[in-house]
Amino acid sequence: MTTGDGDAGGRLFPEDLDGVDPVAAVMLADACRALSAYPELVVVGTLFTAAEHVAGGWQVLCPCDPLPQGARELLAGRLEDLAALAGGAAERELLAAARTVQHEQADEVSAGGRRFRIVRIEQLVRTGPDGPEPPRPTDLDPLGAGRAAPAYDLLPADGPASDFATAELLCQVLDAAAATGSEPSGAFLTPVALAPAFTVAERSERRWRPVGRLHEAPQQARDALITYFRHVVPAVESPAEADVERFAEAAELMEDESRRNGIAVAGRRFRIVRIERITLMGPDGPEPPRPTDFDAR
Repeated sequence: MTTGDGDAGGRLFPEDLDGVDPVAAVMLADACRALSAYPELVVVGTLFTAAEHVAGGWQVLCPCDPLPQGARELLAGRLEDLAALAGGAAERELLAAARTVQHEQADEVSAGGRRFRIVRIEQLVRTGPDGPEPPRPTDLDPLGAGRAAPAYDLLPADGPASDFATAELLCQVLDAAAATGSEPSGAFLTPVALAPAFTVAERSERRWRPVGRLHEAPQQARDALITYFRHVVPAVESPAEADVERFAEAAELMEDESRRNGIAVAGRRFRIVRIERITLMGPDGPEPPRPTDFDAR
């Protein structure tokens, strides 16, 4: 077995760090390293979530879904939970809003003095000579039992301070949209980077392909790969006995080596891959689904 963690390239630090928060400086240096080692950006698909308008911006409320209607269903469940706590007129309004997003494919509702919207999120992966970008050292894993997922994002009302990496993401998103004829409205052109997601990818003859679901933290993706090696391969794929042993050894290695991001075993190569996520903001909030987005209507 050999490593395939894709940790290529050196670190590029800004020349002047005076007055810069140390944590922000380290994250900036990590982003600069990523731009150097993995210079190409590939748009890999769209996700949707639900957010509530709160003081300071829009608070994401639920996991992402590949379809707008899936995000609406998640929002409906959230509205029903809020209704159960509200009582009175607010309860009735929230339950009515839940029915609206479920059955009328509405992308925005107001109820109980609160405002909710379905939000469009674009996904991108950085790639370089050795393949897709793995997790960065600054992509921290949750601590404690169960490794709980990080909190959902707050999308700032005024947008973040501009930086080169986020501007580059915006350019790539707009280029991909122009190529497919699904350009965003001119009202939504302020990019906001969300927390990245992580998945497991396997190298095929010509390319890397995702082989698992999205995870909020790198260790969750590593745990999924360990489970695949240890339980799915022998039970479902029925390889030769010698290969079963190799996959078991690979699971142990992934478990023992903290923050390992790649491995090759039994002629196959796997990597934990970092997925960048971006949404577009306008004066009235985040971008909702576009008319060109596929939906289950």
